[in-house]
Amino acid sequence: MAKVYAGVIYGMGLLIGFALLIPYIFDRIAQYRLSSDGWARVMVFPCIWTGMSTILLFANPLGDIVDYAFTFLNYDEIMQFTSFAGLGGINFMLAWWGTVGCGFEFRCDIKSSTIDNRSSTEDNNSDIILKMPPTHPTRKLSTLPTFVNSFSIYFKKLKYFPQELINVGCVLRQENILEVNYYVELTRELAASAGNKIILWSEGLSDISSAENLTLLYNSIQNILTSYGAIIGFTYIDYTTQNSYNKQVVFDNKGAMVVNYNKTHLVPVLENDFVKGDNKLQTFQSEVFGNIGAAICYDFNFPILIGQASSKNVNLMLDSGNTWGIVAVPKARINIIENGFATFRCCSYGISGYRVKTVYSVFGETLGWICVGSIGVITILLVVMEIGGQKLRDKINNWT
Repeated sequence: MAKVYAGVIYGMGLLIGFALLIPYIFDRIAQYRLSSDGWARVMVFPCIWTGMSTILLFANPLGDIVDYAFTFLNYDEIMQFTSFAGLGGINFMLAWWGTVGCGFEFRCDIKSSTIDNRSSTEDNNSDIILKMPPTHPTRKLSTLPTFVNSFSIYFKKLKYFPQELINVGCVLRQENILEVNYYVELTRELAASAGNKIILWSEGLSDISSAENLTLLYNSIQNILTSYGAIIGFTYIDYTTQNSYNKQVVFDNKGAMVVNYNKTHLVPVLENDFVKGDNKLQTFQSEVFGNIGAAICYDFNFPILIGQASSKNVNLMLDSGNTWGIVAVPKARINIIENGFATFRCCSYGISGYRVKTVYSVFGETLGWICVGSIGVITILLVVMEIGGQKLRDKINNWT
C-alpha cells in the first residue's frame, strides 16, 4: 500500500510534520519574549505540543496512528499513565521531559592549572568552570528520567465478568475465499466443537450483493444460535442497496439482533466507495459479560467513537479487524488502559484485558483540551509582549 499511495502518505506526513513545527516556533518566540527563568521556559513547548497533538487526534483523518505517544508503547509502566490522562498525558510528559532534559548540562570544576596554558588566559589563582573537559565539545543531556517506573496496574473482581476461562472463536478472512457459506460452516463448527460463548468474524469476510443472499446469511446465523446459543458477530460488505457499507452485525445468544453497525471511520483512499456510519457506539446487555459494545478495526483509532464506551459502561468490546501487520494494534491496546474495558479482537493479532474503572474514562482527554486552550492564552501573552507598554511587559515577565 505504501508504494501505491506513496505520494498521499508522503504529503500527509509532510502536513503533520509542519503542524508539529508550531510548538517549536511558539517555544522559540516565548524564550525570546518571556522570562527565561520561570514556568514559561519549561511549560510553553509541552502545552503547545500537547494541544496540537489533541487537535490532530480529533481532526486528523488518520486518527491517532501518527501520535508520537506510541513511541512509549512497549514501556508498560508509562502506558499505564493513559488510564489517568490518555494520550494527551503521554504527549505532555514526552514534551516536558524533552524540554527539561535539554536544560541539563554537564558541569565540572577544574583548577586552571590543569588546563592547557595555550587555551587559558585566566589568572592561575582563580577557579575556572568548564561545561565539558577541553577535549570534548559542549553537549546537552537528553536522557529521560525513570521515576515513572513506580506506576503499576491492578486487577479486581468484576460484577459482570466471568471468573473462569471462557472459550471464544474467531473466523478469519481468507483473501481467496469470498463464498459466505464457507464462513458460516466454520462458525457452526466453532459453536459445536468448542462450546464457544462468543464467535466473531474478522472484517469484511464476504460480499453480499442481493437481498436474497443477505436473508440466507441471517437465517443461517440464527439457526446456529438456536442450536448452540452463542453470541455471534459477523461481518460483510453490503452491496444490496444503492450505497455500499462495511457492516458488522451481532446476534445475542437468544437469536435477537442487538448490533447493526456501519463502519464509521473509513480508511482514506481504500474505502472511499463506502458510506460511513453515524459515529454512535452500539451496545447491548448480556447475561455473562455485562454490557458489550462493537466496532470495526479503524474505528478504534478515534476517541470520539470509542470514548463512548466509558459513558455507556461497556465491559467488553468486540473488534472485527483486517489490519496490515501491526498498524492498528497500538490503539487496540491503549483503549483497554484508557477506558478500562476488555477487548476481543478477531484479526491477525488478538488483544485482551480486564476491565476496571479508570480516571480517563471519566475525564477523557481533558488535559489535552486544557492544552488546546493554553495555545490561545500563550498567543495573547506574546501579542501583548509585542505591542504592550514596558510596565505591562515587566508584569508579564514577573508572572511567567
